[in-house]
Amino acid sequence: MPVVFYVAGILPAVRIMTGKSIKENIMTIKKTALAASIGAAVALTSFASQAEITVLKQDPQAGNPLSRLNFTVGGSIRPQFQNMAGDDGKNGYKRNGFDGGTRFRFAADYYLFDDISWVSYYELGVNFPAMFNWDNHYADGANDTTRRMLYTGLKSDTWGTLTFGQQNSVYYDVVGVKTDIWDYDMIGQAPGNGINGDYDGSYRTRKSLKYKKTVGDVDLYASYLFSDDYNPNNGLRYKRKGGGSLGADYHITDDLTWGTAWNYTRAEMRPGNGGDGKDYDQNIVGTALSWTPDNWTFALGGGWYQNFMTTKRVDAHDYFAGDAWGIEYFAGYKFPINQYAVKSIQPYFMGDRIEYVNGRNYQRIDNGVGISFQLDYGFRVDYEHVFTSSTDDLGDMNLVRLRYDF
Repeated sequence: MPVVFYVAGILPAVRIMTGKSIKENIMTIKKTALAASIGAAVALTSFASQAEITVLKQDPQAGNPLSRLNFTVGGSIRPQFQNMAGDDGKNGYKRNGFDGGTRFRFAADYYLFDDISWVSYYELGVNFPAMFNWDNHYADGANDTTRRMLYTGLKSDTWGTLTFGQQNSVYYDVVGVKTDIWDYDMIGQAPGNGINGDYDGSYRTRKSLKYKKTVGDVDLYASYLFSDDYNPNNGLRYKRKGGGSLGADYHITDDLTWGTAWNYTRAEMRPGNGGDGKDYDQNIVGTALSWTPDNWTFALGGGWYQNFMTTKRVDAHDYFAGDAWGIEYFAGYKFPINQYAVKSIQPYFMGDRIEYVNGRNYQRIDNGVGISFQLDYGFRVDYEHVFTSSTDDLGDMNLVRLRYDF
C-alpha cells in the first residue's frame, strides 16, 4: 500500500519538473515527499476504525505479569488551510496549508491489586511540514515534534486518581474542554491566552500533581503546581514559583454538565540579564455548561483572568494586565446520514469574546458558522467562516480542516 502512494505521487512530480529551475524542482520534490508520506501514513492506519487501537488487552492471570497490562495507541492527523482576510502577518503560511495539530498518543494501564492500577500516558505532537522542511507551510522556528503530555500515576475506583507530569490542567478539564469543540476556538477562554499554557497552569501544565475523585454525581479535582521556568524569547524570563487548582464537575443529568474551576499561580517576571523582576499573583476562575440532548450540542463558558493576560509590552514590571474576561459559546445539530460513506453532518454556530478591563485597551468579538462532515473510517472534514471585530482590526477567517482519527 505505501508503495502505491509514493509511486503515484512521484511520477507527476517528474513530469512537472521539465523546464523548471532547480529551486522550483526542489520545492516540488519536497511537497511531493510530504504528500506521499502523509498518504502512506493514512494508508497504513486506514484499516482501523475511529477508536483507540488496543495493542495489549488486560486479562490478569497468575504467573503472567504481562497479562496485567492494557496498552492502547491512537492519534489524529490534521492538515489544515486558513485564509484570513487582509494581511495575516507571520501566519501567512497557513494559507498554503499547515499542520493543524497532528498528535499520536500511547496509554498504559497496569493492574496492581484490588482496584488499583498504575497508569501512564504519552501524547506526541508532530508537525509534518516542519519535519520535511516544507517551506512556507510552517512557522519560523517551529519544532518538528512537541511533547503535548507525559504523566504517570495511580488509579482506583475507590480512592480516585493521582497523577504527576505534564497533563491537562484542572481548569481545562472542568471548564475549557466544554467549549474546545470547534477549530477556530479557545480565543475567549484562559487556556491559550496567557504567556504559555504549559507553564501558567491553564492548559497542558508541566510538573503538576493532579487528583480526581468522583463523589456521587460530582467529579472533584485538585492539583499542585511545582516550580518551573519558561523563556518567551523576548529578553525576559518567566518563573512559576508554585500554584494550585480546585475544580468541580457536576453531572446534573446524563447530558447536562456544569463545571467550575479556579487556578492560582505565583509567578515572577524578570529580565534575562538578571535585573530586578516583579512577582505576580495570577488567578483564573471560570465556569462552563455542556448540554447534549439528542442530536443537539450546546456549550457556554466564561471566566475572569487576573494578572494573566499579557499587555504585549516587553517590561517585567508591566507584563501582565490586571483584569480581563472572556466567554465562548456553541450550538450545533448533528444530522445522522449513514450512507454514501457519510456518517453524519453537523452545522453549527459559535462565537467568543475577550476583553481587557485594565492594563491594555483591547477587545475582540468573533461569531461564525461551520459545518462538519463525519465520514467512515475515522475521516472528517470541517469548514468554518468566522466574522471578527477587534481593536486591532483582524480580518474574517475562512478555514478548512481535514482529520483522520484513530
